[in-house]
Amino acid sequence: MELHHHFSHEHPLEFIEEHNLKSEKANCSGCGEQASGPSYSCTECEFYLDKKCFEASPEVNHPFHPNHSLKLLASPPYIGSWAICAFCDRRCENFVYHCSTNL
Repeated sequence: MELHHHFSHEHPLEFIEEHNLKSEKANCSGCGEQASGPSYSCTECEFYLDKKCFEASPEVNHPFHPNHSLKLLASPPYIGSWAICAFCDRRCENFVYHCSTNL
């Protein structure tokens, strides 16, 4: 069993080729959507990341914010339970891209 590490979680994560929704329902800790298909699971607690969130780029450039890059954060940067993602312009409660100069 190969273990992986992700900046958003302190424990090692195990790769799961196919998440079985019938036996275990879990939401991705990155996007909040129900985990299905390939994903990563914490061996010590109930933390899951689907493959796309695990592989999300830690920093991106976006044409609507050309002067600075956007940095991937594990949670919104301000006090409160959600933020508007600077990349997708959707409400996010978990992973969010935020201007790297305003941290």
